[in-house]
Amino acid sequence: MTSAALISPSLDTGLARLVAAPVTETERLASTATICDTLAVALAGAADPRASALLATLAGGPVQAPGCARGLAAVDAALWFGLCAHLLDYDDDETERAMAHLSVPCLAASLALAGDDGALLAEAYVTGCKAMLMLGAAWNPALHGAGWHPSSVLGVFGAAAAASRMLALSEAQSVEALRLAAALASGTRGAFGGMGKPLQVGQGAASGLRCAMLAARGWQGSTESLDGLAVALFGRSGRLPEEQAPEFPPQGFVTKLYPSCTATHAAIHAVLTLRAARPGAIPARIRAGLDPRALAILIPHRARTGDEGRFSLGYCLAVAAATGAVTLEAFEAAAFDDALPADPQVRALLDRIEVVEADDLPFGPSGIATGAHVEILWPDGGTDGLTVDAAPGSRALPARSEALEAKWHDCLARHAGAEAATGLLPLLRCATQPGGIAALRAALADLPQFQGKEECRIP
Repeated sequence: MTSAALISPSLDTGLARLVAAPVTETERLASTATICDTLAVALAGAADPRASALLATLAGGPVQAPGCARGLAAVDAALWFGLCAHLLDYDDDETERAMAHLSVPCLAASLALAGDDGALLAEAYVTGCKAMLMLGAAWNPALHGAGWHPSSVLGVFGAAAAASRMLALSEAQSVEALRLAAALASGTRGAFGGMGKPLQVGQGAASGLRCAMLAARGWQGSTESLDGLAVALFGRSGRLPEEQAPEFPPQGFVTKLYPSCTATHAAIHAVLTLRAARPGAIPARIRAGLDPRALAILIPHRARTGDEGRFSLGYCLAVAAATGAVTLEAFEAAAFDDALPADPQVRALLDRIEVVEADDLPFGPSGIATGAHVEILWPDGGTDGLTVDAAPGSRALPARSEALEAKWHDCLARHAGAEAATGLLPLLRCATQPGGIAALRAALADLPQFQGKEECRIP
């Protein structure tokens, strides 16, 4: 049986049918928090000078991406917001089907077309996330295992599906948008630890949006598009998706509590939990056991920059043990000096952390366990151990509301200062309500720090 027989035409048609499929009230309610989370991390990313560097390369237009009062063309608004939202690796993750960051490409494309319709924004966003899940179920874990970055490869399809819903495309037009998206799918895991990673996710959002806009204008893709892409990406066709549309949020959904790779989170949580039981104590040694397939996602060498630090288990655990927290500050430029951690206590701990493989942690359809075993030896000779089976913020280990509030406030404070953050947070929560996006954009544009920035003035 040929690969075409296994995967076409039902995959592109199945994805297109999601565009008009009902979004349940449960899914709409769930999207309120996930959209709020993504907006918060995007605004934190927008405060990073590297986001301004990208902005300087983009032309003006009518769309105001949240976080910048400068108008952009729709596709550039999706690119800029997508980069900002993924820049700090603080956006949500899905670890089982898509094995990807769902929210960024789907929300970026939806926001670029949203206007003031918060309800449609939520529906389009959920539609895009479900498209990524459906395609991920068909292509993973082969796609991820071949070294591709599912957040950008699948993200272009999620963005195309979300934009197709925003544009009210017919099923036939949505099929063409998704076929066109196959021509632009790209991005590898080799980009991890550098600026290519958030750039390729932002580009996936922009490309998916462009494909939907072109389909609305009559462009058509090849009927072999998804087949050809699957063979090129991982050498064979994927299995057909299940008949039933995926749920949102899916079982593998993780709302991040730390701005680092999801593979580090269970071990971070274990170290912070054990450290909290011994206030003020600094571990003499730490031993962390992770699934070898999770370790393969991380960088094996010592982190030299904040971007590498997000993918360094040793660095993340050293920060957790030394400071009792893993926050945005741990990955800023000031946290490193001459390619070494600036904090001497963090540097000292790096030599006392052992990372080993563990093959007994539970895993799901992805085949990759997200848990960790951690053992700590204390200076007084005592030892403590803890096994965390799933990442905190997952459906198996849900985040406490106060932890999410603290995260969102911290992100907003990074963007606008602590006082303004308190006023912005209710606007984020209401983004999917009538007029919510317009109110948020207006409040952000009125912030004093924007008024003097040439790059953020509306043309």
